[in-house]
Amino acid sequence: SIHCGKGCRNCCSLAVHTGFAEALAVARRLDEAQAEKVERYAVRLRDLVRNVHELPQYLRLHRQMGFCPLLDDEGTCSVYPVRPLTCRALISTRESVWCGADFSTLSPEERAAFLAGLDRKVVAFPSHYVATLQESGKELEEAAAQNMRLHFGFALYGNLGVMVHLIRKGLDAACQAGPAEAARFVAETGFDNTLLLTGVPG
Repeated sequence: SIHCGKGCRNCCSLAVHTGFAEALAVARRLDEAQAEKVERYAVRLRDLVRNVHELPQYLRLHRQMGFCPLLDDEGTCSVYPVRPLTCRALISTRESVWCGADFSTLSPEERAAFLAGLDRKVVAFPSHYVATLQESGKELEEAAAQNMRLHFGFALYGNLGVMVHLIRKGLDAACQAGPAEAARFVAETGFDNTLLLTGVPG
């Protein structure tokens, strides 16, 4: 069974990373109010992540920050038609409570019961998300990255909110100017952190 539905938003507290082209599509769709929410999120994340050095800690940080800044007041995605592949591929085979669960807090018995209830022919074990969609999403992301490498000489991948914010501030123009200018732009804005962005030249 698929348990995803409108307003089901627990997965929207996960870290969403995406490629440059997808972030560009989202950035072009935002109005000023949405852009301000994304900017507040990106700046807050940038400042918090300065004290973070490990990926698991970074991923837990998103749970603490709350939901994606692109959710509307009803808890639905305000950029749904252009949502990134990372979001499109996250289709749950378990109830939404599991999409918001902190598995580090589960007892061994609870964790064992969860794992035993997963259909390993369907899910990306040990998660409860559909494997085929995640694999297809990764293939499409890599194709987009390869296309960016072909045209720009490098490919950016990173946190959706951060990428969208930087594009709104001129990252797209910096990328067109070349790898050195893109690296300078990212460094000057203070987002030159590999937990936030990868593929930054230099």
